[in-house]
Amino acid sequence: MQNSTNPKLTPAYLSGLVQAYGGFHIAVDRSKSNKLGIRVTPKLILSQHISAKPFFKDLMNYLGVGHLTTNKNEVQIVVNSLPQIKQEILPLFDLYPVRSGKLISYLMFKQVVEMMELKKHLTAEGLAQIIEISYDMNLVSQRKPERKLELLKSIGFEQGVTVKNPIIPIVPPMDPLFVSGLTDGDGSFFISFRANRRIVVSYTVIQESSCKEVLTELTEYFNCGAVYDLPSAASRFQVENLDKLINHVIPHFAEYPLHTVKKEYFEIFSQVCHLLKKTVHKTDEGLQQIIDLAYNMNKEGKGRRLTKEEFIQKMKAKSSPKKGFLCETSKTSKSWRYSLNWFERIRIYWKGQSNLEISWSSAKPVLAGRPSL
Repeated sequence: MQNSTNPKLTPAYLSGLVQAYGGFHIAVDRSKSNKLGIRVTPKLILSQHISAKPFFKDLMNYLGVGHLTTNKNEVQIVVNSLPQIKQEILPLFDLYPVRSGKLISYLMFKQVVEMMELKKHLTAEGLAQIIEISYDMNLVSQRKPERKLELLKSIGFEQGVTVKNPIIPIVPPMDPLFVSGLTDGDGSFFISFRANRRIVVSYTVIQESSCKEVLTELTEYFNCGAVYDLPSAASRFQVENLDKLINHVIPHFAEYPLHTVKKEYFEIFSQVCHLLKKTVHKTDEGLQQIIDLAYNMNKEGKGRRLTKEEFIQKMKAKSSPKKGFLCETSKTSKSWRYSLNWFERIRIYWKGQSNLEISWSSAKPVLAGRPSL
């Protein structure tokens, strides 16, 4: 690791960042210049929106290896030099491991790198094992089994070969800086304005289903929150209890700061949480203060359906609904009521208590409980 213009970047933070939007890959491509006709390239890739380019430049300076690539929408750090991976990347992730499903991918990645160090990729049997490992690393990728069989047949193997599974080590407890890196990648701070001056705040982290255990660890680390399975192949950790946000979540990021634009979002989020604790939103002046803070929090307000002034008017509106706003269901004896509120979500009320919520979509909605997290 080299010196960076950001002295607070650390290996543990980088590990959390890779857990979020990094990946370990083994590229297997046809190559006429190779004796067996196949070239193997191990790669560590970190990808993010193009707006993160300045941060990625700093991150690459910290790593001291790799190169930066950009296109219209994306910036990437790619490390694909075998010596650099062996000397810099493997020692880092051995000491500061990624977790859950991504740890398994890393161990397979390391297995291939070590095989290449021993020149096993230059033999048919070793190359066949590497092909098997590369296809097992990312089962949710778009690689097709037919392609794997074609590659194996090209080097004399009609069927797959047996590869030993890596031994999964016991990882240390979650490092605070890992949590900050993970959040800079896959975390979000939400401020949701709802009717009748109701403002809901939440902190979330999303991981693909193979890494759900990471989210369970977050509930233990923060001593709060819950984990929900999403309709997609992912899960979400969420904390939306105001006291727990103030007492558990906010102190963490005050001590172990973020480094991307999310640092600005967090600072706004923290201010809003403390204002809500003081119930200032119950006054027009306090409500105005919170809206001024939060309205431009994400993408400078772009894409919002309401202007800031319309937001304020909706929030100040009386609690009684307009005519036709509520309707009773007619095919059930239970007193369900459906309400389309002003911020375009569908909420379900049971006997007047807003403790359940669904999002409206053309698909069959999935009902989810909303406990105090």
